[in-house]
Amino acid sequence: MSAMIQQWAAANGLKLPPTAPPDQLSLTIDRVRVHLVTFRSGEILVEARVRDLPSAPAEQAALLRKALALSTARMAEVAAGPVVDPACSFLKLQARVPAQSGTEELDKAVSVIVNEVEFWRGVL
Repeated sequence: MSAMIQQWAAANGLKLPPTAPPDQLSLTIDRVRVHLVTFRSGEILVEARVRDLPSAPAEQAALLRKALALSTARMAEVAAGPVVDPACSFLKLQARVPAQSGTEELDKAVSVIVNEVEFWRGVL
């Protein structure tokens, strides 16, 4: 596990499971399942699932158009954006924390993701 994630977890009083994968951490904050994934570069991806996508193509397209319009409007204010999983089955939000960042930046990214997921769940 990256030093930044370990420091962030310690600062927030979290005990890391001994069996946790070395490059990721998953935890639940305010009913939102958040995943932290460390890349080889040291950059950390913070992501959380927003909702399942409809199976009907027309409904899926309509929801994705709405998500695209909302994300365009929010880009200037929020450093997190919606992403569709590779199987096109659900929508999630992602934010990246640069490798040179400190625990404050990671904490901010996690908070943004948790708050934004609540927003997105409410509007979609």
